[in-house]
Amino acid sequence: MRPSVYPSRVSAIRSVKLPDLVLGEPSARPTVIVPVLGATAEEIASQVADFAGRDVDLVEWRVDHLAASADAGAVLDAATAVATRLGGRPLLATVRTAAEGGAADLSDREYARLVQALAGSGVVDMVDVEHGRESAVEAIAAARGAGVPVVVSAHDVVTTPPVEEMVDRLRAMQDSGADVVKLAVTPHSQADVLALLEATSTMHTEHARVPVITMAMGPLGMVTRLVGHLFGSAATFASAGRASAPGQPGLADLQSVLDAVARVTAPAQARPAGS
Repeated sequence: MRPSVYPSRVSAIRSVKLPDLVLGEPSARPTVIVPVLGATAEEIASQVADFAGRDVDLVEWRVDHLAASADAGAVLDAATAVATRLGGRPLLATVRTAAEGGAADLSDREYARLVQALAGSGVVDMVDVEHGRESAVEAIAAARGAGVPVVVSAHDVVTTPPVEEMVDRLRAMQDSGADVVKLAVTPHSQADVLALLEATSTMHTEHARVPVITMAMGPLGMVTRLVGHLFGSAATFASAGRASAPGQPGLADLQSVLDAVARVTAPAQARPAGS
């Protein structure tokens, strides 16, 4: 087994406070994040309307689907419109590039400018920064300077690295200035799924100073989206219509599973006698 490049260090996890939400706070249920992927203002409005009044904790606006056909001004106008339609729900803005499974084909400079503009818009509650970008340090610093929490993410759309490598990657993202770290991998076997869950548990129990979000993508990794919080993942994603990644469950199905898991895993003293 390859030793980690990081020494072991255990610290308290800093939760992230957002409007009507504390991400990373100890809970029997993970934060539920629903993506919006519209390529036009009309599509975005329609998708937001689809989950109006439903039990959604955080909305991820996938800006890359709009940014592919709009200038920065139109993107910022759309950000204001999305935030207004959410009626107070917190908003995470994500520009996901093609290399990590998204729709944006932007230069490093274009990517950084767009993330910085979103962070400084005054209507976005969090931004996502891809750890692999050359401009990641600059984008993280700009967001933090604007007082906007940062999700530092990495997406392996080909494979699942070994456990030690995943933990090292999560720790490197944490050390880059993240308020939340997120890792998504592509499994090809049950062993890959178990490796992702082991890496999640190891990071959460031994190294995490910030909330950790992980998932294995595709049908094979579905279990990590349903019970990943039992291993230390602070949030999970569900679709209210169009999914933003393979294997993402529908919102109603996810909520049903989370309800069942919460009942089973509730402290014994809170359960009815004979249950």
